[in-house]
Amino acid sequence: MSHNYAFLEKQYLGFNRFGLVRRIVIMLFCFIFYFASDDTQGDTADLFFYLGMGILVISGGAMLISHLETKVDGNNLILSGPMTHKKVKIDVTSISEISIEPYSKFLMNRPMFNLHRKDARRFYTHGNRCVSFISPDGENMKIGTQRPEELKRALENASNKS
Repeated sequence: MSHNYAFLEKQYLGFNRFGLVRRIVIMLFCFIFYFASDDTQGDTADLFFYLGMGILVISGGAMLISHLETKVDGNNLILSGPMTHKKVKIDVTSISEISIEPYSKFLMNRPMFNLHRKDARRFYTHGNRCVSFISPDGENMKIGTQRPEELKRALENASNKS
C-alpha cells in the first residue's frame, strides 16, 4: 500500500558528522597503534586491530539506522523518530514565517529529536540548513533537512490549501 506524500525524507543516524568524525578518529587510533605496535608475541596488537574493525562494522551499520522521518501529508507535518518510537504531528494550516536558514554556526551538531533549546524546538540529524517556522502555538520550530527548498515549498502549499 503506497501513499503519496507532498514531502518525504528519511535521515539516517550514521551520516551525522559529529558521530562520524568521532568513530573515524577512534578507528584510526586503533589502526595506528596496531601498525606501530612491536608486540609480535602478544595479543595486544590484535586487540587494537579487532577493535578498529569492530568500529568500522558498527559505523557501517549506523548508516542503516533511521533517526528522523519527515512527512508532509495533507495539512499535517509528521516528524517521527523510528529509533525512539516518538511522533510529533503539527497542523500546518496556521504556521507562519517559513524560511530557510543555516541550522547552526557549528560544523558538527549532535542529532536531536524534539529538543527544546534556545526558544526553539529542534529536529535534526545531519545537514547544514534547516526550515524554520512559527507553529500555531507561537513556538519557533527548526527542522534540519537535506532538501530545505522542497520542504519549504511543501509546507507553503499545505498551509495555502486551507
